[in-house]
Amino acid sequence: MMRDRALQLLDMTIEQGSALVSTSLPTTEQWKTWVRDVRVRTDAIFGSGSSQAGEMAPLLADLEQRGSTFIHGQPPRLVLALLRSFRNEVYDLWSDEPLPAEPEAHDLGAPLHSATTANREVFLVHGHDHGRMQSVARFLEHIGLAPVVLHERASSGDTIIEKLERHSDASFAVVLLTPDDVGAVGTQRDNLHPRARQNVVLELGYFLGRLGRNKTCALLVSGVEIPSDYSGVVYITVGEGNEWQLLLARELRAAGLPIDPDKVF
Repeated sequence: MMRDRALQLLDMTIEQGSALVSTSLPTTEQWKTWVRDVRVRTDAIFGSGSSQAGEMAPLLADLEQRGSTFIHGQPPRLVLALLRSFRNEVYDLWSDEPLPAEPEAHDLGAPLHSATTANREVFLVHGHDHGRMQSVARFLEHIGLAPVVLHERASSGDTIIEKLERHSDASFAVVLLTPDDVGAVGTQRDNLHPRARQNVVLELGYFLGRLGRNKTCALLVSGVEIPSDYSGVVYITVGEGNEWQLLLARELRAAGLPIDPDKVF
């Protein structure tokens, strides 16, 4: 399928789902039609045996089981979040040529690069929000990975940068950008904005250089200023819900980490 057509179908599906969620209660027929369209269009764009179809299948099965009365619950929003993530993927990565067929089907937990599966360590960069750090660390553990939190490791006489280098041999880095500091442009010092800690921004750059963009994911709390040179790079916004878990799990799987798909949802 051509890129423009794929984007058109995804936009249409997202718009229809958003309209249903905003209504007081859709009819059973409207509900069934949207769930069917999500499945058919995902299969048409990516292939019925694709990883994208595999990620969407358990969510759609949950929606079918619960029925239209559950339109305002979490699963419909997770479907919309996943559709938006698919759209970003098509927009960023597809050319105007048809996407080559995948050589074989992958489920959500199938590693794409076997060389990385031996290392389940994920380096977790954080600022002063230890509660949110613990939430992300526990989620990583829950799906079968091993979070590395620097202050929990022995220093052994190292400086901070030496300690960072010694423990940075991980398969992936998750960087929490939380509103710990404030800052402004020098000419607008009264116009302060929430910013992440300077060590967090430094370590974000460190892991972008060490692991690459496809193995470094920023979790940005709503309202926090994005580091200027990071603008344009895909990141995950963290709000009150748990949509970030689904999106982060997808990034981890795409990077080849062996997550447990049964524990994501």
